[in-house]
Amino acid sequence: MKIIKPYFKFEDERGSIKGIINKGNWEEINYIFSKKNFKRAEHFHKKTDELFIIIDGLIRITYFPIDDPKKIKEKTVKSGDVFMLKRGIYHEFEILKDSFWFNVLSKKMNPKNPDIHSFNESKI
Repeated sequence: MKIIKPYFKFEDERGSIKGIINKGNWEEINYIFSKKNFKRAEHFHKKTDELFIIIDGLIRITYFPIDDPKKIKEKTVKSGDVFMLKRGIYHEFEILKDSFWFNVLSKKMNPKNPDIHSFNESKI
């Protein structure tokens, strides 16, 4: 998991601008709302990188490379955080507070053959 720092910030009497990301190729954007005390994701992608922009909320992320599940890590993200998960990283989200975020995909998801895989599937 890579935390993405703003590449620029500008502020004056009119308000502010924060540059979120200026690299990569992104093909799909999703806006997600999740209720507190639920889990989401619990999967990995073979071909797709994901960028997440937390608009409002608090989420605990558990993640590890599928080829080395002993390297399990946890990170809690909150409103304003931006991070990326590369393909091949299993991830699950525990929603600690009602949360809104953008999920941005490097590859458009094919509904007939989605690039969404369970960890158990990788062990077959």
